[in-house]
Amino acid sequence: MPNTRIPAHVGVSNARLVCHLPLIVPEGCWFRVGAETRDWRRGQAFVFDDTIEHEAMNPSDQLRVVFIFDVWHPDLSGVERDAIRALMEADAPGSGGL
Repeated sequence: MPNTRIPAHVGVSNARLVCHLPLIVPEGCWFRVGAETRDWRRGQAFVFDDTIEHEAMNPSDQLRVVFIFDVWHPDLSGVERDAIRALMEADAPGSGGL
């Protein structure tokens, strides 16, 4: 959204990493993870651990569009991924929950 700031926040688990692929990026848009702040660059994806504090800003009057997706943390074993997947499925709405 134009003239919008996503306040500093952190994720709850580093079992996954977050990938951002900027698609439409007006001038002046930026993103901070930890102590590193960078300008968005159209088509230049980056991956980060969202348990590290991060925030974003679009100070322009134009729309910013970023494709966001998660990937498994590469240090997780297959057994660990399966266990996390089972926990997530058990906690899903309509599953009967944990």
